[in-house]
Amino acid sequence: MNIKSWIYVVFFLVSFACGNKKEASRGEWTVYRGGKDAAQFSELDQINVKNIHLLEPAWIFNTGDGGEKTTIECNPIIIGKTMYITSPALALIALDAATGKELWRFDPFAGETAVGVNRGVTYFKDGEKETLFLPAGSYLYAVNAKTGKLHADFGNQGKIDLRENMGTDPESLSIGLSTPGIIYQDLIIVGSTTGEGYTAAPGHVRAFNAKTGEFVWIFHTIPQENQFGHDTWNWIAGENYGGANNWGGMSLDEKKGWVFVSTGSAIYDFYGANRLGENLYANSIIALNAASGEKIWHYQTVHHDLWDVDLPCAPTLISIPWEGGWKEALAQPTKMGELIILDRNTGETLLSAEESPVPGSNVPGELAHPTQKLNQGIPLVTRGLDPEKLTDISPESNEFARKELAKYRIEGIYTPPSMEGTIAFPGPRGGALWGGASYDSKNNMIYLNLNEIPMILQLAKVDSEGSSPKEALSGYGLYMTNCSNCHGTERQGMMGSFPALTGIENRLDKSQIIQILSKGKGVMPAFPQFTEAELEKLAAYLLEGKTEELSPDSPKFGLDKYVLQGFRIFNDQDGFPASKAPWGTLTAVDLATFSVKWKVPLGYYPALREKGISEDTGTMTYGGCVATAGGLVFVGATADELFRAFDADSGKELWSYKLPAGGYAVPSVYEVDGKQYVVIAAGGGNRMGTPSGDAFIAFSLPDGKE
Repeated sequence: MNIKSWIYVVFFLVSFACGNKKEASRGEWTVYRGGKDAAQFSELDQINVKNIHLLEPAWIFNTGDGGEKTTIECNPIIIGKTMYITSPALALIALDAATGKELWRFDPFAGETAVGVNRGVTYFKDGEKETLFLPAGSYLYAVNAKTGKLHADFGNQGKIDLRENMGTDPESLSIGLSTPGIIYQDLIIVGSTTGEGYTAAPGHVRAFNAKTGEFVWIFHTIPQENQFGHDTWNWIAGENYGGANNWGGMSLDEKKGWVFVSTGSAIYDFYGANRLGENLYANSIIALNAASGEKIWHYQTVHHDLWDVDLPCAPTLISIPWEGGWKEALAQPTKMGELIILDRNTGETLLSAEESPVPGSNVPGELAHPTQKLNQGIPLVTRGLDPEKLTDISPESNEFARKELAKYRIEGIYTPPSMEGTIAFPGPRGGALWGGASYDSKNNMIYLNLNEIPMILQLAKVDSEGSSPKEALSGYGLYMTNCSNCHGTERQGMMGSFPALTGIENRLDKSQIIQILSKGKGVMPAFPQFTEAELEKLAAYLLEGKTEELSPDSPKFGLDKYVLQGFRIFNDQDGFPASKAPWGTLTAVDLATFSVKWKVPLGYYPALREKGISEDTGTMTYGGCVATAGGLVFVGATADELFRAFDADSGKELWSYKLPAGGYAVPSVYEVDGKQYVVIAAGGGNRMGTPSGDAFIAFSLPDGKE
């Protein structure tokens, strides 16, 4: 046999081996969002545009631990023939992926009140040892993937405390993890959730040994003294500096050994007199050496964020046609409704991103950054609200919206929050959210569901009753600086999202309130930083609606503080968004031309259908979509509680199924014994105001119909 023949044989064998490896793994969904590239795509095509009309439920599994206002945001992972899910109460459950039969269950709260939101788990294999990393509360648990028991040799008897190794007293921090970490070699790299109030923890990124739980490295997203970026913050003694956290997950280029981290706003989200400057590394995409945590490059999308426009999800690894070849790149969806495209190797934008002047702040003490990148990506949503962009679902709604619009400040998409109220469009509810984007590398397309919801960013000054405005460590001051973001400055709550606290004395006593404040409950985090005296003050304020008298030696606040008067959507008189529909869309982006190929309304509000408004208005969406090689895009996410499949080429809706509760999660696509399935969590609740549920539903084609 000559040398050419040997080369051919070797090439064939390698190709065959690689091909078999690819085929063996293509039916699994082993990582959150489908892969470490955050592509949310399946190569399976058994279910396709020709037979999608036959799709039906294969099995339904109820977790049994749902409750009022609970939700499920879990994207299940499938390893071999086993599916791993997390429940409304954050239990980790193993299921037979073909039948939905429960195999085992691990409850990190042991029947006590669950704290936090969980979007899934991380799988790690070390020889024969298989581990699932479950974030719950302030801990990261290492669970045996075969038995559901803790690996006692990891950390402290099977768990590590995420509040530790942050450079400060862990007992003073409230830190959790809503999105799974990511594995690089023998490391698990994690971000954090830090809370939204003035006392929130910093959001530094850390890596731990996946075998032992030993702390390995930290990257300070709020730079420390003598670190690059420290001079982009105005440091004031006595002020707290928090946030700038990675809460939406990470992506990984395994070949390079680089992990890509997207961060949110610095705290406080809407007022930053204590943090004047650009605020690196908040609102940034950061490339880190995954082995050491060393920064390789960064790209900041918003300077000195005053709008809570966090980068909501990990950037997706893509390759795009570029100057006659192909370029490795990243695609980052934003709440501002753009798809940013960066050179993966340098962090440089591949589209224009010129700094332009933006309006200044009129709130005392605030100094908005004078410039922002107004056009730094592919535009995907309507941006900026004016009378011509107001709702037209009825003359009455339009007239109401016009009168309301005149009350508020609006001078472009980067108009700062104000005392009179500023319209943010898009705003904190997106654009894009944590559901991320789906990337089809063969067709060079990206798919994502988007919101087009105007919001009112209105600030209020924190004043203590009958005392100096700086004396804010009363119960009232504690409430305003830590709780008002969600529950409103008048404790009015936000319908469908955060409960009103007026009348709480009819539901809870002081000891129960203190218990919830100390330990957290559901999506509400714990507040371990509060002293016993502060817990007493805050509970008394919630029960009585007034603050206590402060003595002359009461602790002072430092700078004056301003807070958001709750997350308020700019609605018409009937509670529907005051902007022109559609309010939620499914959008396809052609990466060859950097343009939108199609855009269709996603969902409808049943109450509007009942009024005879038959046009699909779209709804606010939570969750994400998944594209497949079968030419389909699957997505739940809508307030009508439907799970849908669309033609990936045209955007035509081909199939839908009414779920028992809203599907506010990312679906998973997998194969067992030659049969393809699509599974989605139907947990409802969330910020959509729809009923809660506890179901996971897997769909497949009827036998013999493949």
